[in-house]
Amino acid sequence: MSRLLLEVTKLQPQDIVVLHDLDITVVTPDTVTAADISEIEISYGWSTEIGKKILADPTSKLRWVQTMSAGVDYMPLAELADRQVMLTNASGLKSVPIAQSVISYILHFARGLNVYQTQTHWQEFTDQYTISELPTVIFGTGNIGRQIAHYLKALGGRVYGVNTSGHPVDGFDDVVAIDNLGTLPDDIAVVVDVLPGTDTTVNFFNAERFATLGDLYLFINVGRGTTVNQADLITSLQAGTIRQAALDVTLPEPLPDDSPLWQQPNLLLTQHTTWAEHSSAGRAGNLFPLFMKNLPSYLANEPLSVNVVDLTRGY
Repeated sequence: MSRLLLEVTKLQPQDIVVLHDLDITVVTPDTVTAADISEIEISYGWSTEIGKKILADPTSKLRWVQTMSAGVDYMPLAELADRQVMLTNASGLKSVPIAQSVISYILHFARGLNVYQTQTHWQEFTDQYTISELPTVIFGTGNIGRQIAHYLKALGGRVYGVNTSGHPVDGFDDVVAIDNLGTLPDDIAVVVDVLPGTDTTVNFFNAERFATLGDLYLFINVGRGTTVNQADLITSLQAGTIRQAALDVTLPEPLPDDSPLWQQPNLLLTQHTTWAEHSSAGRAGNLFPLFMKNLPSYLANEPLSVNVVDLTRGY
């Protein structure tokens, strides 16, 4: 009997041919029927509306969800765990564009582009830096964090990482545990937030944390909006203890027109677009090859091995 896959994230025609050859039938949110709900084994992408119906069906055959995102904080993790549904994410898929965006944020401020773009006449401006003059700490040493570190090192930067245990990671000058931030160097100038959105990271960057980190040249968030207390960030920006910030993620999204974040002159806002790349085939980009790394194991009833999410930890 053919296995049923719900295509939420766009598949390419050649991808569908591959699935057909593996005896996998593809249905979409537009074509799925009530009878299909209990038969869907794989969800390629996630539809909140259809997902609720699947998880509410006691006879559901759902066994695997592949997300198009690295973060999975929007997923019903507890329900998936209860139903023993495997979850894989797209970690690493967008590391290059996100990391290049982070480098562009740093250079935007370090090379004075934020000043030059608003000037109306020739003026002297000497408050410029090179990457080597801005020691950086990256909170999160996964695929994105490592790619950012790679670029910074190539530009002569000194780069530190923060992860849960403090275990060493290639590409960083040093890595410290998240509960041992006091061992970071005193001259950290740039903080890059790549933390996942979990219960333990909500408002991780708050007034107390900013005080621990000391005066910063630049704070960047390309992780999740939930990880930053935005009111405390604004206070720090206005006080000058954080000179500048760049946020690609906020809370909520889309950011309301009346949000005070829009009014901060030393804050650069983008709209959760650091992942974008023109060559991608739609929002999913090259997700299918990543998915295919696990599909043979799934069809052979073997454990998945690539980008498997720990449902209890949320990443």
